[in-house]
Amino acid sequence: MAGRTGLPKRVLGLATAVALLAAVAISVTAAASQNQAPTKAFHATKDCSGFTGLVGAYCTIRSSNVKALKVGSKIFYVQVASKTALNSDTVIYVNRGSVATGHCLLRFATGVGLCTISDGTGTLAGLNLRVRVTADSSLPKLWHWDGTYSFNRG
Repeated sequence: MAGRTGLPKRVLGLATAVALLAAVAISVTAAASQNQAPTKAFHATKDCSGFTGLVGAYCTIRSSNVKALKVGSKIFYVQVASKTALNSDTVIYVNRGSVATGHCLLRFATGVGLCTISDGTGTLAGLNLRVRVTADSSLPKLWHWDGTYSFNRG
């Protein structure tokens, strides 16, 4: 009987440790979610008449529902496009000091792609953007970015 009295104490100690870890995990998750900005719908069009497929090729924002991403802002592509796709790091330049970076993948055969922007400086600081890229059905060189965005400035 003396050997059985130690077992419940060990189980109780283990259960207490698990409960404390769970409580810490829940409080950390709750604190992190309070610091995240809400995700909102994002819509923009870009004119890609300046896109050559070479390093430094760019598109120009024609419309955007996000005030920080102004009409006339440039989206630069850092890698050369292949014959089948654009798979490039991306720099969005609004003005001096307001820049964001990310990555875009666009398959030319489908005319559909995905761009993600993960951070920026100036007016684009904390920008998180995830968009589906599609070609305009009637205007050549006009593309649509539709997705979600948030600003995490915490």
